[in-house]
Amino acid sequence: MKILRASTFIRSLLLPFATVLWLGLSACTSWKEINPPVEPALATERPSEVRVTLADGNEIQLSSPVIRSDSLKWLKLAGTGEEQPVWGSVALSDVQAIEVKQSDAVKTTLLVVGVGVLAVLGIAAVAAAVADDPPPPRTYYGEPVQFSCPLVYSWDGEGWRLDSGTFGGAFLEPLARTDLDGLQYARAENGLLRLRLANELQETDHVDELDLLVVDHAAGTEVIPDGSGNLYEIGSLAAPLSARDDHGRDALEAIRSTDGWGWESSPTGRDTSVVADIRSSLVLEFERPTGAAEATLVVHGNNTPWASWLMQDFIAGHGRETESWYAAMNSDPAASGALGDALAREAFLSVSVWTGQSWEYRGLVWEAGPEIAKRQALPLDLAAVAGETVRVRLESVPLYWNLDQVGIDFSASLAPEARIVEPERVTMESDGRDMLSLLADRDGRELVLEPGDAAELSFEVPPESDGHARSYLIATTGWYRIHTRHSDLPPRPELARVGTEPGAVSRLSVARLNEAMAGLEARAALMTMSARLDLGGRNGQ
Repeated sequence: MKILRASTFIRSLLLPFATVLWLGLSACTSWKEINPPVEPALATERPSEVRVTLADGNEIQLSSPVIRSDSLKWLKLAGTGEEQPVWGSVALSDVQAIEVKQSDAVKTTLLVVGVGVLAVLGIAAVAAAVADDPPPPRTYYGEPVQFSCPLVYSWDGEGWRLDSGTFGGAFLEPLARTDLDGLQYARAENGLLRLRLANELQETDHVDELDLLVVDHAAGTEVIPDGSGNLYEIGSLAAPLSARDDHGRDALEAIRSTDGWGWESSPTGRDTSVVADIRSSLVLEFERPTGAAEATLVVHGNNTPWASWLMQDFIAGHGRETESWYAAMNSDPAASGALGDALAREAFLSVSVWTGQSWEYRGLVWEAGPEIAKRQALPLDLAAVAGETVRVRLESVPLYWNLDQVGIDFSASLAPEARIVEPERVTMESDGRDMLSLLADRDGRELVLEPGDAAELSFEVPPESDGHARSYLIATTGWYRIHTRHSDLPPRPELARVGTEPGAVSRLSVARLNEAMAGLEARAALMTMSARLDLGGRNGQ
């Protein structure tokens, strides 16, 4: 059975700093002509440069090409007049021919090491689109990564499509919560809608309740939830006039629309002793309609694999006391709540508006997980904002978020009331057991999914209303426990500050990120030296 995974998390593996390493190295090269389709060519060759012939006959030479949705994107090299690296794009349908630049073995080795995770991106992006059940990327900045939280697939009429990673961040029992997610791919057939709940990770999932929400709304609008469970009927979004991050990089093109290519904060140049360096921010400016006193911010994005790796690292860092730490936290809701609040304050996306005098806090965009991008809404009170421009600041831990689109609806209203539909059937895929009673109510009786477990759910949905559009959402309640390898090491002392010391989460993240960056640089230096020695030996033969 074909399962199409979302590839949104893969885009976050593209990091501008790495793509310019060793571009000046000389080597013997040649061009090899390859006919479309482009995807297999990039997957097989993994080229650093390609030469593309377009439908209009123009020929362009691209660096670091990658597939993003229905587009071929590439890095524009230095000397293009841009202060920062920028990315170009062309529709795959416009590509008529492609030539791959071939290098000798030494330069290929240097490219693979210098780019790090970028070198495997071509294979990963294509695999996510064409394979039946491809594994997710396993490394990020050289560190092993395992994603977290149960996965929800929707039946689109032809196959299963990954549509949600639910209640992310609920990694302790007292942190169990209800998560509300929109379903992009769900389609009802003969009044029946099917979902698939799966645990494909090294964790144990505890699901207490799962309901379908059915919302009929005006055509041309969409229904988007906020972190508190409210629904908003969103019309056209106003795009920002400008967007610049804490490193001064222009992010406008990255977040203007949902094109599968988003903004991430810079991973380099951060000092744990400098307060400004342990936080990342993105400041956007919007044109304000006359008299607008309120608006709804819409964020389309997700967490990066780095966020998942850091959570695993935090838990594994308790070493031989991991089991006792889990037991203590699960039996102490106050301590778990303090830890959860600290993680939310620092790792969720904090939103503020500029009043003309200062930044005023407006709320949080909730943790979204790395598996698939989510659309989330946040109401903005603009009564205290002066002037004709609305400035919004998004802030979080560096490298925690990949933002694909940020917009504002100045006319958004609460959506029509949702109809709650309980599942008709819940069947385990492995043995056909009926689990309906475990998900029917929020009663503490949980559907427990171990790695590899999956259940199929079916819902009987009401007929659609004439002249209206329909949206489906799911409300899931539960928590999960991440499995880590046993360690005989003592707990890392810095972990005790998480949950009690302001900024500890951000400082710990930057410290670990700097270690990962240093490790990549060291491995690159060693491989560079080895490649040059090998080249010298072969030239001396």
